[in-house]
Amino acid sequence: MLWGGVRIMNKTDLLLTASGITKQFPGVLALSDVDFDLKSGEVHVLLGENGAGKSTFIKILSGAYRADKGDLYLKGEKTAIQSPHHAMDLGIATCYQEFNLIPYLSVAENIFLGRFPMRKAHIIDKSKLY
Repeated sequence: MLWGGVRIMNKTDLLLTASGITKQFPGVLALSDVDFDLKSGEVHVLLGENGAGKSTFIKILSGAYRADKGDLYLKGEKTAIQSPHHAMDLGIATCYQEFNLIPYLSVAENIFLGRFPMRKAHIIDKSKLY
């Protein structure tokens, strides 16, 4: 929708929305009421000091942690990410900085390790992989 030449987003225009995300560990409030919107094709940077909650937020989005409070919406539909595998099924994947690579595999094979697209007879479908 356009208003005065400025695009006004509807909730359905968003690929991912995090609303009021809070995560606490014993003695530490890691995230407090975090809101985040992502549209398709956007690139975001999470920047902050050690302990600011960047990794905690990414782990919530990728299913490694569950938020104590708040909601996640994927393409406008409320969702609860149950696990890293569930996040991958939803199209959410994380490549960590300290990613341990298997040296004899390609970059694509390392990224899709454990969830290769397969053809019949248990053969990796390299065209889909790349």
